[in-house]
Amino acid sequence: MAASAHANTYSFSFPTAGSTVVSSVGFLTPTEIGYFWSMSRGDSVTQGYAGSGVFGTTNLELDLNVTRNTLNSGASVQWDVLVNGQDVGDWNVAQGDGTGISHLSLSFGAVGGEFNSLALVVKNNVPGGQGSIALGIDTRGSVSAVPEPETYGMLLGGLAVMGLMARRKRA
Repeated sequence: MAASAHANTYSFSFPTAGSTVVSSVGFLTPTEIGYFWSMSRGDSVTQGYAGSGVFGTTNLELDLNVTRNTLNSGASVQWDVLVNGQDVGDWNVAQGDGTGISHLSLSFGAVGGEFNSLALVVKNNVPGGQGSIALGIDTRGSVSAVPEPETYGMLLGGLAVMGLMARRKRA
């Protein structure tokens, strides 16, 4: 029985100039997107990835570049993080967080299928006049999957067969 090989890690950029953006202003400059602050409008950033080779994603590492943070004191933009449409965690940006790289590291139960999309979806409404945030494009991220137990079993089985063959060859 032949097994198919799958990658355990896939590196990518997020968001990119090709991302689908829903916000009050989509693309601000060639290097940033924004202004995000509204769940009721459906503010979000979605990026598709074809042929990642990672199946059963269990980890996400993402550097998000907050290029503008005009949130007033006490205000925050809260996000759901979706892998293949499945909510795997949250990310929040508050006024006191300022700007710059925000590292997001999430571990979660295996997401079915091959990794093919990442989305950030705003899950609150910042009251009018309380500000918004913008994100820089082409920052780095990666997803990975812990190999399934069957993969380890096949590896051990293959090693045992190779050991037996080597032993017979010496005998």
